[in-house]
Amino acid sequence: MCMKNICLYVFLSVLFFSCKTDPEAAERMDLAETLLTSDPDSAYAILAKIDLPDKLNERQFARWCMLYCRAADKTYNDMAYTEQLDRALAWYKRHGSTEQQAWIGLYLGRSYVEDKLFIPATKAYSDALELAKKKYLYNVAGYICSYTADLYTYTGQRSEERRKFEEAAEFFKLVENERSYAFALRDVSRTWVFDDSLSLALDLMLKADSIVTAMNDSVGMASIANGMGNIYDLMGDMEKSKAGFFKSLDLDAVDQAPTYLSLATLYYNESILDSARYYLAKVTAPTFNSYTLMDRYYLGYLIEKEAGDVEKALSYLEQYREKKDSLYNEQKQVDIIDAEKRHNLVAFARENNELIAEKRLVFAFAIIIGLLLIVWHQIRDRKRLLEINRQQQYLEAEKKRHKEQETEWEDHLQKLMEEMERKAVAHEDTSGYKKEIIALKFEKLKKSSLYKAIKEQCRITESGTEQKLDNEEWKNLFHLIDSLFPNVSFFMKENTLGLTKTETKICYLSFFKLRLSEEAILLGVSPDSVNKFRSRTRRKLCPDQKGCDINEMIIQAGW
Repeated sequence: MCMKNICLYVFLSVLFFSCKTDPEAAERMDLAETLLTSDPDSAYAILAKIDLPDKLNERQFARWCMLYCRAADKTYNDMAYTEQLDRALAWYKRHGSTEQQAWIGLYLGRSYVEDKLFIPATKAYSDALELAKKKYLYNVAGYICSYTADLYTYTGQRSEERRKFEEAAEFFKLVENERSYAFALRDVSRTWVFDDSLSLALDLMLKADSIVTAMNDSVGMASIANGMGNIYDLMGDMEKSKAGFFKSLDLDAVDQAPTYLSLATLYYNESILDSARYYLAKVTAPTFNSYTLMDRYYLGYLIEKEAGDVEKALSYLEQYREKKDSLYNEQKQVDIIDAEKRHNLVAFARENNELIAEKRLVFAFAIIIGLLLIVWHQIRDRKRLLEINRQQQYLEAEKKRHKEQETEWEDHLQKLMEEMERKAVAHEDTSGYKKEIIALKFEKLKKSSLYKAIKEQCRITESGTEQKLDNEEWKNLFHLIDSLFPNVSFFMKENTLGLTKTETKICYLSFFKLRLSEEAILLGVSPDSVNKFRSRTRRKLCPDQKGCDINEMIIQAGW
């Protein structure tokens, strides 16, 4: 029997035996309610200290659930258990207002999400949203849509996530909740960032910024400034990106560590390692994001690796692994504590010795499974580290072998070039040397990392993923061919045949011996279009020949 079903049976028992009003609990809830706005931390502490709230009668229990979840929302704590919120929702359906039902339904959905039960969470959100829209409760409807969008974020359904954030923005706009409207625009902007629609994302973020700036909301301005910094970073505007991050730091003195990490990452991506180290050193303060302090060690590893300081890089990598393991163990501890709370609640409510014995057995079994999982994880992690070390050794050996082979090829190529020049001076046939030189250069091309990367990019195609080459990749491709075939480079730059930009790309891609479908992937067009581009290119290169390889015609023309 699962834990939640047992809890449900216990709550029904408590409902039967708990009928009297608890004056002390009522007094504490009155005090907590007065503190909710001004001092939510104290309100949460007062509500959390009410002993065995499930013992309260239905009205008091429902009120406790509502106040507890409101306080937990303001203090970033977990919601009440789903079994408790189910019970509270049942009471509000009989005696509460529609707005109370909508709010408790929202909290129920959030509790399901915390338990990673996404289908029940979706149903709870949908039911609450239907109630809110029916009674024109657009403010609570906006929050329901926002949390539904967060659910889609967790499950990776990007288009649905954007749709719900946009719906939330419309609801907040209807009730003139400017602050929440601005945050909804910010969240919509972030979804466009992940879809690489940076201009649209920036427009939305700027609109959100104008709203919170007019409100003089420093917390909102800090959050949105951080988002703008990330967008400008992706757009390649380093100065504006830095300005966004610095503005966020000026406005938010509470949670600065993630912003400092973003700044350090920005400078690392620009290979400004001293500045990257400087801001990385500031990523020490406590933060709401438990992964930030772990990620700083990995960024430190990347910085020192690029700087060539192997000792520091390894030190950072070791600290990263230790922090990762520590975070994992802390999460396991949180799960165990939560399981203990539920167990104690069940034990009290049921007051059945047989059930208590069964629950203790289940709990002990869960502990054993948890320990076995920890041991299994450690063994798996150790194997993973050994595999990483083995791969590193293999890569080092391969790197050395490739370097030796490269040197051997260079020596052989130099000898061939010298012999060919000697033959040319003597007016002897050099065609054989040319063929051997070209073959050797093609062999070098096939061994290059760019050649392998392009072949791999053509082989692995993911649905909905952009596979065509970007400007930087084209630049690298041109440079590789030009370095191997200088004569071809001169011929292509002269462009006496009037080759278009796309036809020039076709010429360079021909050296990779790709199929129509593969070239189509790299160019971002259809195979039929590639076929037409090839035909036009051949006609310009050699109008009297058909079916020849484009790269052969280029080499002949450029030699």
